[in-house]
Amino acid sequence: MKTAIQNKLSHDWYDQPLPENVSIGKGSWLYSSYAFRHYCSTKPLGVTIGKKSGLYNGTFFDLGPEGELSVGDYCSIVGAIFCTNKRIIIHDYVFIAHEVVLADSTYSHPFIDNKDKNDSSFNTSIEIHNNAWIGMRAVLLEGACIGEDAIVGAAAVVDFEVPPYSIVAGSPSKIVGRVSSNMK
Repeated sequence: MKTAIQNKLSHDWYDQPLPENVSIGKGSWLYSSYAFRHYCSTKPLGVTIGKKSGLYNGTFFDLGPEGELSVGDYCSIVGAIFCTNKRIIIHDYVFIAHEVVLADSTYSHPFIDNKDKNDSSFNTSIEIHNNAWIGMRAVLLEGACIGEDAIVGAAAVVDFEVPPYSIVAGSPSKIVGRVSSNMK
């Protein structure tokens, strides 16, 4: 007689449970545990997903041993790749479009064991505030802090602080406008 796998998504096609240090809030949707195929976080809560958020097909959590991701409530994330050995914070009501990459490095390398380091360089690497929109194929690198109600255009590359209500586009990115108050 087979026993049920704990932490298994009832709709999942992939026959693996979710990692034990992942928390998914009430009413949230995750397309598959396959999203954790390259997940190595050893943090007590490596990934925390708030309530009523959707993480759809193509989203991957490529977190290193020190990596952490926090997703707020009522977020929609469509095929994003989270690649960090630091911390990424996504607040409430955030929309992240197809094929967005959020990474703490501009190049691919093996994760570095930083357990003995006590400096501030291992704090939050990327933060997205309430109601921000991130366009398709944008790349957010370490240092990106997207302000409330800001919009990041498709294929933009951002590694700096974007003020609230700003519109950022281009590569290299620059502020190209402001969100109108009558859009709210």
